[in-house]
Amino acid sequence: MNYQQSINELKNLSKFGINLGLQRIAELLKRLGNPQQRINHYIHIAGTNGKGSVAAISESILRSQGYRTGFFSSPHLYSYRERFCLCGQPISEETLAYHMSDIFPVVRKMTDDGFEQPTEFEVSTALALCYFAASGVDWAIMETGLGGAIDSTNIIDGEIAVITNVDWDHMQYLGNTIEEIATVKAGIIKQGAAVISGADGVALDVIKKKVAEQQASLRILGQDIRFYIKNYNDVSQVIDITASNHHYSDLKLPLLGDHQAANAALAVAACQLAGCSEQSIRNGMATVKWPARLEIISRQPLIVLDGAHNCQGMQSLAVALSKLWPNKKVVALIGMLADKERERALDILLPHLEKIIVCPPPSARAGDWQRIAAYCRDRGKLAVWQEQDVLKSCQMALKLVNETDNSMLLATGSLYLIAEVRKCLSNEGI
Repeated sequence: MNYQQSINELKNLSKFGINLGLQRIAELLKRLGNPQQRINHYIHIAGTNGKGSVAAISESILRSQGYRTGFFSSPHLYSYRERFCLCGQPISEETLAYHMSDIFPVVRKMTDDGFEQPTEFEVSTALALCYFAASGVDWAIMETGLGGAIDSTNIIDGEIAVITNVDWDHMQYLGNTIEEIATVKAGIIKQGAAVISGADGVALDVIKKKVAEQQASLRILGQDIRFYIKNYNDVSQVIDITASNHHYSDLKLPLLGDHQAANAALAVAACQLAGCSEQSIRNGMATVKWPARLEIISRQPLIVLDGAHNCQGMQSLAVALSKLWPNKKVVALIGMLADKERERALDILLPHLEKIIVCPPPSARAGDWQRIAAYCRDRGKLAVWQEQDVLKSCQMALKLVNETDNSMLLATGSLYLIAEVRKCLSNEGI
């Protein structure tokens, strides 16, 4: 099986949709020799927002310490290879095809034996664990796909568990109250684990209860972990972080936004537990890369990309716009998936926008994307356009920016859309 055949097989599994639970991944990994048991150390990360950022910062710090790292994340921007990184580099096409040539016959034998069909995410999880085990990683950083307890990544025994925050998202799978959603996310807390969390309110109460049940330890952002933003601009920010009574002064972070400072504090606390030195923390934070999160890809004109896809993400984006570019007139290119709370999220962002172009994300979940345009017209009383083609949307957005004094272009919403916009406007890829 070559690389393209492997990718085609993976994508074909998407037709089975989301099917939560650990039975299929447990059976699949058992048949593959339980590679997850050959990986010594895990940082397991769940939460509504910030999972990927905390994971990326943690990975960069651990690598700076000299550890051999594996990093599993989703979704990707340009290539499936980005989901499986070894020491900061995406898996090669040849290595992905090699592992998939082992995995797919096992998947087929499972279904022949009467087991349910493993999903795309479950097979991806199995690939990550096989790859990391074969590569002899010291630490695997695993980002949950959806939830926690019933997410396929929860097959691992994470000695460090990070729950960034808990907000409304994926209610059809996780529950209709914050308490229910938090209960699912707290499912990553294993016996005796070291737990780090940025959650608050009832969600934190749920996490505390789970910590007690599992005889785990807990460090809480705002109590045991604190941060202070000393200065910032639209290139980077300088932060002081205190974790477990150790103070780190003047840490440089090239990711923008108050929310990223909070994510960095969680990552520092996790890496401190993993044995990282202060110098490694400094170096890892200063060199982290995590594209499409308040990412500036052009200065003339100013073009910012941000994958804010839910209410909490839009709130962080709105704060950043007010703080970093308070006087700019914002021309926004927006596309959101239909299974998100689009109207609530847009209500947060609309007051900060001048003009809007609505474009559907290239996903089967885009749904009635034109409804966003109608909603923006009704609620925002703004100039609103809609365009189905991403390239044409980008061209229209640039034209509007050039026609509007003191303006900037903001592309936001689904990462599926942001990836295509980034390709159109920056000519970058993997």
